Amino acid sequence: MKRLITHANFIIVILFISWELNAQVALPTFQAVQFAGSELYSFSSHTFTNCGATGRTGPTLANCKSSYDTVWEGDTDFFNVQTQGIQEWTVPADGTYRIEAYGSQGGGSSGGLGARMRGDFDLTEGAVIKIVVGQQGGTAGNSNTTSGGGGSFVIKSPYNSNNSVLVIAGGGGGSPGSSDYQSGGYDNGQTGTSGSRGYGSTGYSNGGANGNGGSSSDRAAAGGGFLADGADNGQSAGYGTGGDAFVNGAKGGEDLYNQSGGGVDGGFGGGGSGMVSGYRGSGGGGGYSGGGTGTQSSNGSNHQGGGGGSYNSGSNTSNSSGARSGHGQVIITRI
Repeated sequence: MKRLITHANFIIVILFISWELNAQVALPTFQAVQFAGSELYSFSSHTFTNCGATGRTGPTLANCKSSYDTVWEGDTDFFNVQTQGIQEWTVPADGTYRIEAYGSQGGGSSGGLGARMRGDFDLTEGAVIKIVVGQQGGTAGNSNTTSGGGGSFVIKSPYNSNNSVLVIAGGGGGSPGSSDYQSGGYDNGQTGTSGSRGYGSTGYSNGGANGNGGSSSDRAAAGGGFLADGADNGQSAGYGTGGDAFVNGAKGGEDLYNQSGGGVDGGFGGGGSGMVSGYRGSGGGGGYSGGGTGTQSSNGSNHQGGGGGSYNSGSNTSNSSGARSGHGQVIITRI
């Protein structure tokens, strides 16, 4: 009888030791699963800029790597520029991010100011966000004609539908310093989705709507939208192009007049080109929908392009028109 009890106890002890060893081995494996992949890299906030680029084309990857000072811009899995000017940022971790985008100013000291659009967004680790930072429009003909400023775009995949838009901030329209119409604010980047009409004593054209580019009346080109380009110079084919849509690369409109001082390219981000020759015109701003153009006779400079429209799909939004001079910027903060 004593031998049977002793044998049974021995089996129980062996089983208990085996269970305890298995529990100790399993514990570290369980912990590793719990905490793996918490974030791709450390991130709190970053300001995306034009990285020193000007004119109708945006920065290269090399431009941005020399402009930024982060732990991640040197790794193309986390940051890249595959299409010139379109910065690609990889979300480091699941979470809520505040995005604040500013469109750029139109050409000239009195060019329309860019819009400011801010919202909060739930983003997923590994998602690639495409960012365009608008560049200021230019001047020509002793600054009596100017081009439109580019809009700033923050877009998630698939990059070609309204459902992909996080924030777009409209750029300002071109406006010479002696413009009669600055007080109306129509040349500023707009907080609504439509681009503004241009103004001029000789003629003007309307801004775009629903993601389309603006239209052109005469001697200037319109701002590009998210989905469609701005209209080319309305005076004659081949004089100047409208700003490219985001889906087409977001370049500013190109001056094609081929005379010294005859015109000026639009700002990167879809700004429309402007023109000097006889009648003069200033380009529309780029944005979710592009701004229209304005025209004046050769002995005056009372003309301005309309500001681009904007879009904000976030929560806790805060938007304002006419908020940014110079080039645009995009600030992303993990909250």
